[in-house]
Amino acid sequence: MNRIDRYIIAQIVGPFGFFALVFTGVIWLTQSLRVIDTVVNAGQTAGVFLAFTALLLPVVMSIVLPVAAFAATLYLVNRLYSESELVVMMGAGISTLRLARPIAIFGAAVMVAMCVITLYLMPTAARELRERIADIRSEIANALIREGEFVHPGDGLTIYIRETNRAGEMAGIFLHDNSDPAEPVTYTAERAALVREDGAPRVVMFSGAAQHYDVTRGSLSILDFETLVYDLSPFIADDETRARKPSEHYVGTLVNPPEELWEGARRTRGDFTAEGHEQLSAPLYGLTLPLLALALVVFGGFRRRGFAIRIAFAIVGAVVIRVLGIVAKSAATSVSELWPLMYVPPILGLIIAVVLLSGRRRAAPFPAAAEGAVP
Repeated sequence: MNRIDRYIIAQIVGPFGFFALVFTGVIWLTQSLRVIDTVVNAGQTAGVFLAFTALLLPVVMSIVLPVAAFAATLYLVNRLYSESELVVMMGAGISTLRLARPIAIFGAAVMVAMCVITLYLMPTAARELRERIADIRSEIANALIREGEFVHPGDGLTIYIRETNRAGEMAGIFLHDNSDPAEPVTYTAERAALVREDGAPRVVMFSGAAQHYDVTRGSLSILDFETLVYDLSPFIADDETRARKPSEHYVGTLVNPPEELWEGARRTRGDFTAEGHEQLSAPLYGLTLPLLALALVVFGGFRRRGFAIRIAFAIVGAVVIRVLGIVAKSAATSVSELWPLMYVPPILGLIIAVVLLSGRRRAAPFPAAAEGAVP
């Protein structure tokens, strides 16, 4: 790299860090809402919540880095133009294709970072996160023994306990089972105890009633009981047998998933194949988007009235490229043989950027006759 390359890269690093920090904060906050319910309902500490949100960072960074690189390139090019630095460079005989070299080096660095994130950090963090969530949900005592609160230890299950003691005994229990919306059941009992039989958690209720409501018929039946055992195991994730999501596997498994991984499961071969090629194709956007930003701004030459229209056009172009990538992944999920389509948007964007930059090899050193120039 010569001095100009080092100067441009040094100038783009600052805006890139700023945009990455801002975008990460916004997206990280929205992603962390997914784990709040689990942490709060299980009575976990703030430290556990921070650990969970840290495990969400790889997913956030895979979204943020290409966008931040694109925004930083737009900011840099606009600033170099407004301060006439880019005009001086072009006036010295430097072509736009030559100016793209430091942006390409910067984009390649972003692409390498994306490879590390998507190929290793994301599946590792996703697996760790789901395992820790499963461990928390399996801690029934932490989820249930919470006096005076409505808790939801599992989907469709609500429990309220009036009083508890350290032995795990409960007084005044309310348990609503809505796992089958057509036939919800509500249990109330004067006393209850949490026990385990053959490793399965159960609530033993004494002196209570079970209210069964048939939604179809609109009828309510009440059954009084002296002792009733309620099995909690269907609501607790079993980490030993739970099916792993495609995002928890590494690319070597995903691009050619073994039949036992998807056969008979809720997910299809396309789910795994699309996720694998997403891990491979996503880093390409880290190189494509910065070069596309540069090409769409400098292609029209110097403009003293500013580059708002070109910047807007560049943003639209980047959004279109990224949306096409999402559409291609959706198609590959439905039909796994369509996975090559996932590489078309980033490669197409890269080709467009190179063609535009090659078409303007050199700009006029003093573009007095350029569009919007002052005579």
